[in-house]
Amino acid sequence: MKTYFKSIIPYSIPRNIFAAMFVILAMVVFTLSNGCNDDTTASNTYGQISMTGQYSSSNSPSNTPTTMMKHSGVSETSVIDSLKITRARFVIRDIKFKTQSDSSMFRATPFVLELNLTSAMQEMSVANVPYGTYRKIEFDVHRINANEAATLSPVEQTQFQDFLAGDTFSIIISGSTYTNGVSAAFTFRSRLNVKQKLDMSPEIIINHPSPAVNATMLVSSGGWFRSSTGALLDPTDSTNENAISDNLRTSIKVFKDDNKDGSKDSN
Repeated sequence: MKTYFKSIIPYSIPRNIFAAMFVILAMVVFTLSNGCNDDTTASNTYGQISMTGQYSSSNSPSNTPTTMMKHSGVSETSVIDSLKITRARFVIRDIKFKTQSDSSMFRATPFVLELNLTSAMQEMSVANVPYGTYRKIEFDVHRINANEAATLSPVEQTQFQDFLAGDTFSIIISGSTYTNGVSAAFTFRSRLNVKQKLDMSPEIIINHPSPAVNATMLVSSGGWFRSSTGALLDPTDSTNENAISDNLRTSIKVFKDDNKDGSKDSN
């Protein structure tokens, strides 16, 4: 009997200890694994904003032709009867979405937004932003210089060539004017440098239940070449440059548009 116990006790105790250690180790690994998952979920405080662009030839979403006619009954005289827009390009940069106390950079680098004149929706950009209630958007319509353009990719540099021709420009609109049935091509170049600050209504809320939201930048050309009375402004007349540039500035609106239909969401 003494021989039996001497042989069995040294063998059985280490096995029991090993089994107990294995159970404890498994419990620790399970606990740590769950803890990591909980921490990951708790720290996941970022969502996503996408931006789309859309062109409208009026002051609201529309598929009407991109032609402006002289208004009847307007007392001001105009040397042109109508004009048609065939191409429109804007230099945009430094897009920020702002909460009440902070801001989140959406896109810093400059890019050329060439409007699709058929009013088809255009995908612009996507960025991750912290959870929050975004009440404002800021962006620059801004000229770019040659040094800034040199830091961009070759494809992007090509897009900016026309904006660096002779002078620096932020907006280029091309088209044709018509006078007594005779057409003449025009290219209007704006030197506009402005920071746009727009309220978001409804606000954009990024949180766990709603981690992805879309905003649409709508650019409406209905008033680009109109005076305050509705008279046509000749884009080839340099005295109209400031008025047209101001019209271009106020023609840009941004709003929440999750279904990407070009209309502001109700909430």
